[in-house]
Amino acid sequence: MTSATHWELSRGELTFTVKESPRRTTVSLGVERDGQLVILAPVGISPSRLEALVQAKQDWLYGKLALKQHHRERPRREFVTGEGFWYAGRSYRLQLVSRTAQGAELSLHQGRFELTRDRVPSGRAAFIAWYKAHLRAWAQGTLARHASRLHCLPRALRVLDLGQRWGSCNSSQELYLHWRVALLPRRMAEYVLLHELVHLEYHHHRAEFWSRLEVLLPDYAERKAWLALNGAEYDL
Repeated sequence: MTSATHWELSRGELTFTVKESPRRTTVSLGVERDGQLVILAPVGISPSRLEALVQAKQDWLYGKLALKQHHRERPRREFVTGEGFWYAGRSYRLQLVSRTAQGAELSLHQGRFELTRDRVPSGRAAFIAWYKAHLRAWAQGTLARHASRLHCLPRALRVLDLGQRWGSCNSSQELYLHWRVALLPRRMAEYVLLHELVHLEYHHHRAEFWSRLEVLLPDYAERKAWLALNGAEYDL
């Protein structure tokens, strides 16, 4: 009997371990506990068939990867001098001060976050408020920049905690962003924003949706994959 063989299949930023077995007659795709991507397949299956399967299952796959990232344990924040905090894809060190250079309870000044010592007990709330304000300003500027290319614009844009979702919209043409989008590299934040903007026009993930998003972001698939693999790192 032919023994099982293993080989790798890469698609964008995703790499799969393909495990061929003479005992298998069907193909299945899975995510191991350690996050490894695995395809179980019959012996002699063609790479093109596997690529078609990955394409068809990509939304499910990205959802599974994001869920695994979300449930990973993270160190508890202490809000002490020297601790790093994300903003726009970069980690900035925290400095505790009696008064910030800009007079606010929390500010980003000369390459570091400054937090007043009296706000340490409520440091998380201070950061979330700061992220919300700065993400809202960035998103409004990005909307204005893309306005001429968009078929639909939101009636309102709100920043709040959306749990595991990066963004959302509703039938009232209101668009929502998770405050964590502020932590992401700007290219990824732009993907989240434009993804939701296209949903104002197409309330599904069928071919028309992805075709429209590709017009706005030709490399959307690369950004989507990156976000699924790395997005959970950007948290508070």
